Amino acid sequence: MSMSILGIGSGIDLNEVLDQLETAERMRLTPIKTQQKAINAKISAFGKLKSALTSFNSATEKLQKTDLFNSRQITGNDNFFTAKANSNAALGRYAIKIDQLATANSVATTATNDKTAQLGNDDESRTITIEQANGEKLEVTLNKDETSLEAISNAINNAKITHEDGTTSPSSVNATIVRSGAGDYQLVITSKETGEQNAITAISSSDQQLNAVMGFDSQNSEQSAMTEVAKAQDAHFTLNGIAVTSASNTIKDVVTGVDITLKEVTTTEQFLTVEADNSQAQTAIKEWVDAFNQLQSTMSSLTQFTAKDPNSAELNSSNGPLLGDATLRNIDQSIRSIFSKGQPGEISVLAQIGINMDSHGTLTIKENELNKALSTNSDAVAKLFTGDGQTTGIANEVFAKVSSFIDSDGTIDTVTNGLNSTLKSLEKRYDQVNQSIDQTLERYRTQFTQLDVMISSLDSMSNYLNTQFEMMKNLK
Repeated sequence: MSMSILGIGSGIDLNEVLDQLETAERMRLTPIKTQQKAINAKISAFGKLKSALTSFNSATEKLQKTDLFNSRQITGNDNFFTAKANSNAALGRYAIKIDQLATANSVATTATNDKTAQLGNDDESRTITIEQANGEKLEVTLNKDETSLEAISNAINNAKITHEDGTTSPSSVNATIVRSGAGDYQLVITSKETGEQNAITAISSSDQQLNAVMGFDSQNSEQSAMTEVAKAQDAHFTLNGIAVTSASNTIKDVVTGVDITLKEVTTTEQFLTVEADNSQAQTAIKEWVDAFNQLQSTMSSLTQFTAKDPNSAELNSSNGPLLGDATLRNIDQSIRSIFSKGQPGEISVLAQIGINMDSHGTLTIKENELNKALSTNSDAVAKLFTGDGQTTGIANEVFAKVSSFIDSDGTIDTVTNGLNSTLKSLEKRYDQVNQSIDQTLERYRTQFTQLDVMISSLDSMSNYLNTQFEMMKNLK
């Protein structure tokens, strides 16, 4: 409010003078704000650099895995079998003839018209014992009100096998209620696993009344209450003319590194082909090159230099925030030095697989040379990237080096923490200078007010004296 009346007494535009002084004082904040802007730009730039390095390291990590370079592809007739192979799979073409599929054993009660009717005697409890050819024995305890087909089915499915050492494991059979006709229900007990060794050999109960409903003996099936409705059998097939028997339809390592799942019986031989698959390694290498080039693009934008305007005393505003930064330069040179040094092995440098660095510092790929290297000597290409699997190899060395830059206690976080500390110091300095400016302006305002009052007083005295002089003159 005091500023609005400055100059009234003196007739001088003291508000204008005070505004000019404030503008001049506020200029003391400009260097601090300029530094704050530059540091914030650097912090943001290091964030972008860390993001690009992280993406590059993710692509590098894929090349650390030897299995990538030993990928396999499977071809065959999916109508009869499926197969999958790991990196150790033996290459070749295999003839398969399937004579019999493995099946699970099932036994069923005769039909009853009420699945909830109690079938046992009046004893408070009884036990059902289910035995299998592999020696597994499941004992299921039933209360007096748990002897219906429905209750027995639930009890079997919830039961566990207790072993001699006291440990338990899930049951190897399951039970279902099948509606076999209008109002007719049957309890069906089925082995969870296929094969003859998983066949159900006996079902008995301490409840003789219940035993008459679901007793079973595979050695005397004609006299049993339950009937075998699905026979347990092993799979039988030939591989390149060699007879193979399996309890399961999924056979592991009959061909090294290959899992084969049988689906249908064949009348003629069907062929399974295991071939090297270089497409995964090729894709991973291309992604790695693209990630490196993106990193280079990020670095270029962060260090961009534009010549200064001859008529300006300031640097061009389009310059990168990390122009001339030693940390970025060290990161770039560290990665490039790994590329340039040779690795032990038949293939020692990237150029031997068609990857070269152009004059702009980006990597280029000659795809025909990369394909040839992967097709003819994938082991050597793998060694170029993976080395000893720990410390040597381009991928391992680059990953370790870049990790040292981007880890939580790495180079970039250390530099960023330092910049944040400087920023806090500048914020404190800004507040101090701003407070000093406010104090100076307040002092000016007080002085101007005093000046205004003094000039106004002098003007009043001058007017008074002039009046007195005029009166004295008139008296004469």
